[in-house]
Amino acid sequence: MSVFRRFRNVLQQKSNAALDRMEDPSQAIDLSYQQLLEQQQKLRTALVQATTGQKRLENQAKELDTRIARLDESAHQAMRAGREDLATEALTQEEVLVQQRHGLDPQLQTINGQIDKLQLALKQYQAKVQAFGSQRESLKAQYEAAKATSTAGDTLAGIGEHTSDAAMMMQRAQDKIAQTQAHADAVDTLLASGALDTPLLSGGQTTLDDRITATVVDTNVQAKLAEMRSEMALSEGAPKPQLGGEAIVVRIHGDKQYRLDPSLRSQLDSFDHRLVAAVQAKDDAGFHAALQEAISFVRQRGIEIPGEDVSSSEIVLPGDDMSLNEVVAMLEQENWFQPAQPAG
Repeated sequence: MSVFRRFRNVLQQKSNAALDRMEDPSQAIDLSYQQLLEQQQKLRTALVQATTGQKRLENQAKELDTRIARLDESAHQAMRAGREDLATEALTQEEVLVQQRHGLDPQLQTINGQIDKLQLALKQYQAKVQAFGSQRESLKAQYEAAKATSTAGDTLAGIGEHTSDAAMMMQRAQDKIAQTQAHADAVDTLLASGALDTPLLSGGQTTLDDRITATVVDTNVQAKLAEMRSEMALSEGAPKPQLGGEAIVVRIHGDKQYRLDPSLRSQLDSFDHRLVAAVQAKDDAGFHAALQEAISFVRQRGIEIPGEDVSSSEIVLPGDDMSLNEVVAMLEQENWFQPAQPAG
């Protein structure tokens, strides 16, 4: 189970849907018509070949008939001349040719039947081709009209891809504005109540709330300092190599792509395990902490891929501005939370 690969699968499904939308029925209709014409040509070729065989048999039969008549006349002449031996020889040859001639009749009947069938099939097929050809332009026009109507309907209904993306971005912007406004109102309220007064402004007196606030501030500062030290250590001690095609391609959703050295796979897997645990536990703070570290690691150790490079991403990280609920919703599209089925 992997957040990285599941996230990539969701995006791959969207790509497959885009390929489906690229299929053009007009081109399919033209291709079908072309195939019909090719089949029609094959029938015509078969008819010509069969007719050629028929003519060869007919010519052979005519030649045998001529030779039989000539031998019969020679036998009569020999008998009139008193040469019965010559007449016998001529009649013997004649009988052999007669038997050959009789053997041609079934062949002629068979090939004549085949030619009749081919002629009928060709006529019927030509009628289908003509009917399809007359309907082809009408079908293409109907498709273009239906496509235009569908596109306009999707736009008006607000269910188009770009419309949906714009609506999601607008909703996210509204949520952030509301959150920021609520934060500002809370700060105004605390300032008005004096709860956020510093010791210097309140005469040097330190309340319990002040000490708690100072502790939180110090903790946050120390965490940021540790992160900065880690980033500096990465930038100073690990120069970014020039990677080739064997590199790991990582994309940050909604941002850029990076190439990382294959030796870093174990560290990426470590981030992935932390993300999986946070998602399963619905731990928002733990999820964003692991996500921020993973994104920082990729940006520090990876080489940014130019925008014109269309390399396929092996790993896709959620964007740093995405909420845990948004990530969970995308993963649920692939039934990520359902238990794996046993093999076999």
